[in-house]
Amino acid sequence: MARGRLFLASCLLALIALGAGGNALATASQRPAADRLDLIEKRGLLIAGVKSDYPPFGMRDAEGRLIGFEADLAAELARRLGVRLQLVAVTSTNRLQKLEEGAIDVVVATLGDTAQRRQIATLVEPGYYASGATVVAPPNSHLSTWADLRGKKVCATQGAYFNRPMAQRFLLELQVFNGTRDTRLALRDGRCVAWLYDDTGILGILADAELANYETPLPSMMISPWAIALAASERGSRLEHAISDTVADWHRSGWLIASERHWAIKPSQFLVDMRELWTRQQPDGRPLCARDAGTKQWPAACRNKQLLSSADVDGIQRLGLMLKEQSGFDLSIIHDAYDRKLFLHGLWMTLQLMLACITGSLTVGCLGALAAEAGLPLLRGLVRFSAALGRMTPPLLLIYLVFFGIGHVVVSRFGWTFDGAAIAIVCLSVYTGCAIVAALLDAVAVLKGQQASFRLGWRTLAAALRLAYTPVVASLINVVKATGMASVIAVPELVSAATAIVAERGNAAVMMNVLMISYFLLVLAVVQFFNYLERRVLQHGRH
Repeated sequence: MARGRLFLASCLLALIALGAGGNALATASQRPAADRLDLIEKRGLLIAGVKSDYPPFGMRDAEGRLIGFEADLAAELARRLGVRLQLVAVTSTNRLQKLEEGAIDVVVATLGDTAQRRQIATLVEPGYYASGATVVAPPNSHLSTWADLRGKKVCATQGAYFNRPMAQRFLLELQVFNGTRDTRLALRDGRCVAWLYDDTGILGILADAELANYETPLPSMMISPWAIALAASERGSRLEHAISDTVADWHRSGWLIASERHWAIKPSQFLVDMRELWTRQQPDGRPLCARDAGTKQWPAACRNKQLLSSADVDGIQRLGLMLKEQSGFDLSIIHDAYDRKLFLHGLWMTLQLMLACITGSLTVGCLGALAAEAGLPLLRGLVRFSAALGRMTPPLLLIYLVFFGIGHVVVSRFGWTFDGAAIAIVCLSVYTGCAIVAALLDAVAVLKGQQASFRLGWRTLAAALRLAYTPVVASLINVVKATGMASVIAVPELVSAATAIVAERGNAAVMMNVLMISYFLLVLAVVQFFNYLERRVLQHGRH
């Protein structure tokens, strides 16, 4: 009996001990884990991953030490945290892996801020630099716009994310090589007119003595901000906020611009724009880029626009992002100010092309018909032959012939260049004008049958136009629809704007439907205008 009571007591004591231990473990598990900043401060050391093969952003000096623009950023971070610095060389393939393993505290290594990378790491905002795609070209390349590269052979390095969209956007004939060495040799040997590459990588390329006189004449495209990266578990931590505040201060003070100048890096428009943004003030004098007291987040205007959600914004931008998040339709012309501006500019350019082509077509048609009826047999035959030839030549072929054929001869011999919009207007006007010439001459033949003394002149032109109204209007409606062909020679109209957005966003299905609807509405408006004009003409004819 006593032995039984002793056993029960032992079990009770064991249960009490287990309960106490469980409570202790539960309490311990509820304690917040120490964030990375605690560890950094305790050991008095910041371990930062930087590149060693990307001069002047990350490289080794003669003694093998890691130096460069980003090494300086890491050193300044350590100074502000009040700790020493240890630099570790990383590559594009292992930098985030080392971060997640805990081998390094931060990554400052030309890391582009993308939605995919945000899923596996904490990317600190604001970004500290940015890169994009541009070209390096031989001296005196005479490149002033991206349109100058249309249809020309351009060297490219295999694997670059911008190769395909840039080729689609500007109709580049890419010659793709396996590595930078082969691409450099191809450029040097004249196998291409320029090399499409990352604009920051080109800085190191131009350091090569063989390419010392080469240039980067075009603005960068497809700009992607670079971000300092932390482990995914550091999202919202003290370390993220400390680094974020530091980068923001770098932009406000101009420290990054000074560091860029120190390393003889070509001035970045990104840094200029960011300094203007982070020093901007609201009407009441408060800084625009100030953390929200509740959420501790930067305002949407000061963040990476490509990575915002509907919860971060309001107004029409929120509507566009909600549509994207809930339905998958990336209608970026609603939620992205840059895409909206690009699309509206393309729409305005298309309206100008339409008006100019209608005017030009009527001018060519009327003058051609008047010349054919001027009473000179040779001139009449020449006009009729030219009109027939113009009608049989596809307008796209005519644009290519003038822009790339005749234009190449003129540029190479005389150095003259012509605006792409002007060439498109002239070619489309000539093509449509030839059809109008034929319609007017047919109308003149009918009028002569009705009245033997009829002669086409300025005073009788209106009568011929009334009779030929239907085929003339049909030709003008066709030229309105054909204005999209101007995109092939880099005219920034509606088709060009839509394809540029697709190249950046990849939302081809959405933007092609938007483009189709836009053209449908534009053509419908033109048709309604001519229908109204026809009613007025008929009423005038009755009177």
